[in-house]
Amino acid sequence: MKKYFAIVLALTLCVSLLAGCGGNQDKDTTKDNDTTNTTGTTAPENSTPDTTAPDTGDTTDTGDTAEPSDTGDIGDATDTATDPKADLSPAEKIVDSYYGYSYDAGGMIMTYFFHFYPEIQGLGAVYYAGFAMNQITFSGTYEVVEQETEYACWPSREAVTSAGEGATPPVGTAPYAINFYDMDGNLVDTCAFDGDNLYEDMEAITGIGGGNAVYARDVDPETSALKSDYDGEIATPLLSLIDPNDETATLDLLVNGKYNDAVIMFVDGTYSMNEDQSEITLTPSSESDNGATVTKNEDGTYTYTSTDGTEVIMNVVGAAKNIAYLYKGEIAVPGADVMGDLICELYDDGTARIYASAFGSELDIDTADSYDIDMESYVITVHFNTAGDIATAPYGVSMDYAATGIEVFGDVNTTLNMVTE
Repeated sequence: MKKYFAIVLALTLCVSLLAGCGGNQDKDTTKDNDTTNTTGTTAPENSTPDTTAPDTGDTTDTGDTAEPSDTGDIGDATDTATDPKADLSPAEKIVDSYYGYSYDAGGMIMTYFFHFYPEIQGLGAVYYAGFAMNQITFSGTYEVVEQETEYACWPSREAVTSAGEGATPPVGTAPYAINFYDMDGNLVDTCAFDGDNLYEDMEAITGIGGGNAVYARDVDPETSALKSDYDGEIATPLLSLIDPNDETATLDLLVNGKYNDAVIMFVDGTYSMNEDQSEITLTPSSESDNGATVTKNEDGTYTYTSTDGTEVIMNVVGAAKNIAYLYKGEIAVPGADVMGDLICELYDDGTARIYASAFGSELDIDTADSYDIDMESYVITVHFNTAGDIATAPYGVSMDYAATGIEVFGDVNTTLNMVTE
């Protein structure tokens, strides 16, 4: 997701950044997106956490060969004496790892990184990408596939500046590829990968100043030069729920497998789901906090049940409502010799809204928390919060709406007709 700050940042640093962009238009290679030979992204049971701090010094590789000997400013991750993941396959190395790239742009350290999470039950293997100091971010799912993949990347920042303006990045081939997907499973982009290096020459997932570059695996994120940027990762919500009777009672499931629970009291932790994501298990970070199960109901709501027995019915935040019945009439626009539309929408969740629409803008007139239908006469009675109970004509063909003291419009007295197409 590109942010406004990134545009400002790009303008401020345009001179130093343009030297390193390289441009994907300079690349004369293509990627093979065949994903039939999938290696998977499950963490090995016997893998151990990285414990060696990376070399944060700059390199002097000039990039004359297609195979880089240096992998960015976070250090060379291929030292087998200090890398406990050295003997693992690329698909195993990527799990719970960071791949980063940084450089000094006129006194400002520009940082770029990918974070690959272990597989989350019911969601898949999730990634996060933060470019230009987390001002441009992406997230979704990923898979590692064993297939030779070409790339066009500079082996170091020094190679970029040494090559001069207009030079094209050296090309090479890696034995693996990473396929990046959105949360709906659509393929977004692909890059070459060898386990120790991620070759970022993508077009859809990239950020100004961070393209056509080699991102090195950080063998010790906890002491990394990019630690503050890792900590600044912006995890977007996968699902946000709210108690309709208490707007402070919320639950956010984040795409990185973590959650923030403020239904009873604030609790954080991790979650897992079943295959169709209809049952969610919340596991708190602290053993002293309550966990919960969250079950999706047929009407689209969710039932939150705490381990202490508390049960709450929650709605999806921002969920679109389906219109069950639609009425339309006219309303005079104050201060203008024109008529606007007066629209009443009755939703399938039993609520209703009536609003004025003119010149591309909408202004609420009234709302209703419920309505009833007489199944003999098919008269619909809407229980408006301002106008009170208003009944339609038989078979719901029309509605006479009347209310006084409506802000901006004053008194409103209009007939609305059912829209059937």
